[in-house]
Amino acid sequence: MEIPEPDIIIYPWYPPRVKTILASGANNYIGLVGVDTVLKFPQLPPEKAPDQVADGKIYAALRQEAVFGLTVEKEILKVLGHNDRIIGFKGEHEDGLLLEYMPNGSVADYLCGSNPLPPLKKRLKWALQAAEAVAYVHKKSVLHCDISGGNLLLDKDLNIKLCDFQGRLLHSDGTVLLDGGSAEGVRSSMPRADPTSANRKTDIFALGSAIYFMMSGRPPFSELDSWKDREEIERRFKTGQFPPLGEIQGGGVVKRCWTGRYESADQAIHDLKELYTAQIS
Repeated sequence: MEIPEPDIIIYPWYPPRVKTILASGANNYIGLVGVDTVLKFPQLPPEKAPDQVADGKIYAALRQEAVFGLTVEKEILKVLGHNDRIIGFKGEHEDGLLLEYMPNGSVADYLCGSNPLPPLKKRLKWALQAAEAVAYVHKKSVLHCDISGGNLLLDKDLNIKLCDFQGRLLHSDGTVLLDGGSAEGVRSSMPRADPTSANRKTDIFALGSAIYFMMSGRPPFSELDSWKDREEIERRFKTGQFPPLGEIQGGGVVKRCWTGRYESADQAIHDLKELYTAQIS
């Protein structure tokens, strides 16, 4: 369902047990509920304030969109189960999902706040861990559909865990069982005829953009605005006019992600292990 975009006032609200709001996304908040647990819940509460939006039907549709996304995420997290590279699912709450708290935030935020960049060994380890996360979800018949530095979180030991599973769960024959509606941002989106389509290679392309960020400290085409220059970014990716890769460690891995050379994330893991081993030996 395509929902109109009305002017709407978002008031922070606090479901039971939420102490403070840590972050917000497109239509959800992340709230702290304990020393090691957060709640992911819709930005819009069940009952709207009178001045939030005039049209009650639009409000209800926006709220339902967020609730549906969380429902899909719950089912995908159940399929994924426990894995060291995946955000921990701690159960349901009346207003959302209880998840593992990641105290060091996202890789993107961590890199943006680092001057100088973290040591190369640490960044190569992150790239390897990110590839391990992608390989794992693909083995579980899940397409993430929004891999980025913002969805790669850091635990207390600065190890990566992938979060935000509102992508697609596939049947063994490849048909889509669940689709939460996630889509990559323009800096992570593989050029294709149908921008709503998704497969392993579109996830791996986005992985390449995340690794580029880790290795260079900036997103692809950082000199361009992701909104105003969207068409130019799309054109450059489509024509293979990539940011310079020769000067960054892992540039070959990034290029193979972007050009569709990898058939699976396991192939990226192999190449990244060689780079990481060479760095620590």
